[in-house]
Amino acid sequence: MSGLARYWSRGVGWLAVLLMASACRAALPETGASDLDTPLTTFTALAPPRATKPQTVATATAPAETAQPRSTKPQTIATATEGEAAAIVAPPVTSTARPTPLPAISGYSLRFFGTGRQDIDRVKLRLDPPVPADIGATDFTLEFWVKAEPGSNPAPAVACGANNVWINGNVVVDRDRFNQDRKFGLSLAGGVVVFGVTGPGTGEATLCGNSDLRDGAWHHVAVQRRRTDGYLWLYVDGRLEAEVDGPDGDISYPDGAAPGRPGAPWCSGPGGGWGGACVNDPYLVIGAEKHDADQDGGTLTNPLYPAFAGWVDELRLSGSLRYAAEFDPPGVAFAPDVDTLALFHFDEGPVGTCTQQVLDSANAAGGPTPGECRNGGPEMPGPEYSPDTPFGAREP
Repeated sequence: MSGLARYWSRGVGWLAVLLMASACRAALPETGASDLDTPLTTFTALAPPRATKPQTVATATAPAETAQPRSTKPQTIATATEGEAAAIVAPPVTSTARPTPLPAISGYSLRFFGTGRQDIDRVKLRLDPPVPADIGATDFTLEFWVKAEPGSNPAPAVACGANNVWINGNVVVDRDRFNQDRKFGLSLAGGVVVFGVTGPGTGEATLCGNSDLRDGAWHHVAVQRRRTDGYLWLYVDGRLEAEVDGPDGDISYPDGAAPGRPGAPWCSGPGGGWGGACVNDPYLVIGAEKHDADQDGGTLTNPLYPAFAGWVDELRLSGSLRYAAEFDPPGVAFAPDVDTLALFHFDEGPVGTCTQQVLDSANAAGGPTPGECRNGGPEMPGPEYSPDTPFGAREP
């Protein structure tokens, strides 16, 4: 066979082989095992990473991108809204705009009997050396609940104005200084609240309410003074009853000031023991005229400066103007806040004679300012703890 024939024969042979292999491959099942399938199997094994990688990215990325705006945006909006609301709502005369949390109950009140002599039937708060309860150097609010029976506290009405005639009412709160300035006080005269202030050489002012409180019901009383110009407000049961531009200046008790010494017969004290020195000058007194001037110049039936007969509860002294407008009186006892300088619940109890300290619950820096009950016994009673409170009688 010639060379050309041999090459042609071999080519035809190889062509036949290739055709046979192709036919065999087409006949195999797709899932069949063969050495020819090895490259395809290796290629298919790489497919899972392709499916896994997008899943991993989606799981890590999607929450991270959406969670941040959900947690941040509401916080930002809430903070901005609160700031804007505070700027709009806060009353211009109030030094702070903080809510006052309130406890649930009040246990007792103090009852006074109007005895008004021998330094008894009263509560005394010493103000010097300085304590937080010595109000008057800044804005202040003095407030409390009071109850008086019909026919009690007979001091006649007074003519309010540029004077200090509050002293002629039945005295509820006395922060007087005998024949000196920088003082204030509150009484019932003709049954209405009378509040007066004497500035440091800047004059006097007394303002009168218009509601007769001698009705056997509890009433909330609040008086305020703005330090910058001496302006005064008087609220009864949350309603503004009087306001006036009062004397300017600091009316707190002067630190280290000597008590007035008018000499006999004034400020003689129990048994003449004061010797004409008004030793109660550096006190705030609740329930009576502090100097006992009646035992020198008046009588028990016709006192010059009569004491208060009735109940007092929840007395609070604050270093701010708490009320910018008329308000609803609180329905439960006060709780201290940052503006509270002194707070007396009179809840020490039990019912009966008060002979110990009354506690100041204000928690103010530099405090507390405890009060001293001065009880005269059966012949000169008061003050006494009573279960009658503005929020209902205490359960036995």
